[in-house]
Amino acid sequence: LSLGESFGKIGYLYSSVSFGTFINQKRTEQGILSLRTSYISTLAHIGRYRSRNFVNVEYTRGFDRYRDEFLTLIRNDGFSGFSNDSISNAQRLTINLETVLFSPVDFYGFKFAVFGFADAGFLFGTNQILSKGDFASAVGLGIRVRNDNLILNTFQVRLGFYPKVPDYSKTTTLMVSGEQMLKPYNFEPSQPSIIRFR
Repeated sequence: LSLGESFGKIGYLYSSVSFGTFINQKRTEQGILSLRTSYISTLAHIGRYRSRNFVNVEYTRGFDRYRDEFLTLIRNDGFSGFSNDSISNAQRLTINLETVLFSPVDFYGFKFAVFGFADAGFLFGTNQILSKGDFASAVGLGIRVRNDNLILNTFQVRLGFYPKVPDYSKTTTLMVSGEQMLKPYNFEPSQPSIIRFR
């Protein structure tokens, strides 16, 4: 179930709810509940510059899962530059904030944008409250460079600091990577599919 709404000068809000489970001998197993809310602000004008804010909140909960199935905190779950294979659990909450400042500079087709970000991730058990689980956080700055004439037309350099991470975590302070264009959500009907639990 998905819902999107534009609020004029405030911005755009998107929310979705996903639920799935298997039925085996009248019992549920390998169930999942996923909630997601994303906010994109309108483009603000600051002199010749432009600015936009992004907020993304995701919650995932597994129920009646197998013992070897669990949730982790990885880049695909909105937590870049962090890894720790010793922490996992049945519930996950991630919060990602980003502010982007678009530069008016156009240098031989290269366009630039600087950004600041803050990420928070929580892993906690089925019957555990948020504060009793594992917590990781990150803040940082970066720059994105785009050129529409190149095959890999956007890449970014990101500098991150991790003020709070669980023991035995590995963090990457400096990251250089390709960056995909923002793809707005669509509401076209599609066939039912299995919701991934990861």
